[in-house]
Amino acid sequence: MTATTDNVLYGVHQIDIKNLLADGAADPSAISYTIDNPQDVGISAVYEDGARVVLRGGDDIVAVIEEDDKLTGFDVTFKVAELMPEVDATICGGVAGTNKWESPKDATEEAFPFEMTIYIENYTESDSKSTLDGYIKFSFPFCKGRRGSQDHAQQSFGSPSYTVKARKNESGSPVLPAMSYEKVESIS
Repeated sequence: MTATTDNVLYGVHQIDIKNLLADGAADPSAISYTIDNPQDVGISAVYEDGARVVLRGGDDIVAVIEEDDKLTGFDVTFKVAELMPEVDATICGGVAGTNKWESPKDATEEAFPFEMTIYIENYTESDSKSTLDGYIKFSFPFCKGRRGSQDHAQQSFGSPSYTVKARKNESGSPVLPAMSYEKVESIS
């Protein structure tokens, strides 16, 4: 039996986003934005259910065809601790300014796809005191997103939330997967 590598994940440390061109290709003029105050991240696999067809004849089953389910991508949700106009403009479109964001007013301000990288802290396995052992870097090369809810109440903080659909990036060769992850020693 092959040994496995244990990764003990704890919290979310940083999220980086960067616009792509409309077709998903890299945009050489795009600016990368760092979200250094994420509160939580959720990653859910998205599947297309395979079909199941049963042929019956007389009083019996004659044949059964059953397709496998197909992984089509990932849906990512996250909350941040403060408003960031550049993040809203990258994910939702519109125009960002100094301490200001305006949602899209016409088709020229619609959001482009973007790439996203999430860094989760990785700790050593220990029964006494675990120590930080680098990060797990989750890469999503083709994303489209939207703004979620933002709640405010008396004597509590408001946290903007986002929902992102990460799918494979077919803009170049080779085609990039919807998600990949790897252990890294530091955030680059």
